[in-house]
Amino acid sequence: MTAKPADARSQAGHQFRAFFDAPIAMILAILALVPSVANGSLTAWPGNNDNMLRLVQIRDLLAGQSWFDYSQYRMGPDGGFIMHWSRIVDLPNAAIILAVEGLTGSQPAGEMVAGIVWPTLLLALSVFAIIRAARVLGGAEAAFPAALIGILSLFSIGIYAPGAFDHHNLQLALCLVAIWLLIARPSRRCAFAAGGAAAITMAVGMETLPFVVVACASAAILFLLRGRNETETAFGFGVGFASTSALAFIATVGPQQWFVVHCDALSPAQLVVAVIGGGGLAMLALLPFANATLGSRIAGLCALGLLLAALLVIVWPQCLAGPYAGLDPRLAELWLTGVSEAQPVTKIAARDLRLFAKHYPTPVIALFVIGWLIWRSRGAELRAASIAGGFLLAAFVLSLWQVRVGNFSVAFATIPLAAWVGIARKTAYSRKTSSASLTMAIAWIVSFNMCWTVVGLGLHNLAGMRKPPSAAPGEPSLDLTSCYDQEAFGALAKLEPATVIAVSNIGPAILKHTRHRTLAGPYHRNNEGNIATLDALTKPPDGAYEILSRYSVELVVHCPGNDESGHMARLGPDGLMSTLFEKQPPEWLKKLTTGPETALVIFQVERK
Repeated sequence: MTAKPADARSQAGHQFRAFFDAPIAMILAILALVPSVANGSLTAWPGNNDNMLRLVQIRDLLAGQSWFDYSQYRMGPDGGFIMHWSRIVDLPNAAIILAVEGLTGSQPAGEMVAGIVWPTLLLALSVFAIIRAARVLGGAEAAFPAALIGILSLFSIGIYAPGAFDHHNLQLALCLVAIWLLIARPSRRCAFAAGGAAAITMAVGMETLPFVVVACASAAILFLLRGRNETETAFGFGVGFASTSALAFIATVGPQQWFVVHCDALSPAQLVVAVIGGGGLAMLALLPFANATLGSRIAGLCALGLLLAALLVIVWPQCLAGPYAGLDPRLAELWLTGVSEAQPVTKIAARDLRLFAKHYPTPVIALFVIGWLIWRSRGAELRAASIAGGFLLAAFVLSLWQVRVGNFSVAFATIPLAAWVGIARKTAYSRKTSSASLTMAIAWIVSFNMCWTVVGLGLHNLAGMRKPPSAAPGEPSLDLTSCYDQEAFGALAKLEPATVIAVSNIGPAILKHTRHRTLAGPYHRNNEGNIATLDALTKPPDGAYEILSRYSVELVVHCPGNDESGHMARLGPDGLMSTLFEKQPPEWLKKLTTGPETALVIFQVERK
């Protein structure tokens, strides 16, 4: 037997074998729980409205609410309102809860296990997809960087933390899977799975619709430019996207909603576009005369595109409006100015360098890397780099509008960055020069999102930036975390079920920790309840009392440490919220109890 050269053995030692990608991803995801164990957040989850309300929705499902009934009856006006969320996320969490409850007899134990297991599984899937995609883009040498850069980047964005029941982590995982499968070699099976992943992320929520469009466009453009070399991709993706969309619609949308159009959730509008678009692409790829020449492909795709555009413009023009089109202008202003994650890059750079550094440097570097990869690549490598670049560019541009999309651009950036580090490693091992080693070291350092976060924190502190005060003018800024802690709701939970009025930010926490119903919650379909709360808390006491009486409100809950509470006080200097900050509530409000300085203050509404 001939021994391997020393350089070959050394290089092999720095590579992962593809067989180990899945177990390594799972091990890294489990290790990512260690900080949560150390700081106590493994079981004591921080307050997050969407995670809390998602758990409430799961509890309602387990308590007997219909699979097809998305209504949240304990929020908003009498009768509640229909949420725009999908049951797709509820199903695996409910299954875990039921399984653990069957073994332990405790639903809270089931919720605890689901809150740990579900996001950990999604984190493992995401890391696995990043490793596999990086292998395609940068070779075997990119696998190790992809594992390390991927896990640390995904950990830094926080959406895979314990207690993350919400759908954004599932959507990101599916997008990463779609990228990996699309940049893999042309294959009907891979393309079918990519189309299925795109369809499921659309069915879960319309927030990722731009990335679904990128996935569809990638399959169509590959077919357009490469013809018969990509017919398997176009056919597989089209069939996967159309069929999975149809199955998701039948499985999650009740028959009574089959002809009701919603622009913010899976409905007949999205279904028809998906089936015609996906089926049309598959048919063009299947028919010899449609894929024979560049001209025939241009004609076929243009006809398909015009048909889809006509459907949207003529039949469903309302769905071409922005995401806040149906929202009351006052609520849009309240949320867009008060929610940091909804701010554009210009405001983030001026107000919070920590958040800016967390979401923007690595995607910018990755875009340059993608440009370099496209410039130096040919054939399959050029194909892979172009698709990965399309997803990254879309996410980065959207993050300039709202910083929350930076979670996706940071995750997408890990793929080209890992490929860059992999190429630099291969060069350093082969050339053994100081310049190659320095290049590799620089590539490693600047690719870690956490490094930029630390830099941003330092610059933030040097610039003297501070978080805007949450309290009303003249009131000390308070820590808002206690507004969500279960302990803060102990006194409220002991009271008989009633209708509560509180700022929308703590509405989900009220539903999670008590049996009460609340008028407000930070969800755009709850227009009436949120407007009523806004008016009641910013109007003078007499006007507030009339609104509270109209909606049969019995309890007023105030958390001084909440950002929205201070914002409400500033909006209405003479309003009810201001009187609560000034500790001079109207005589018809009777204080029942109060906890520590940052806990909830509870008032009972006494009828005049």
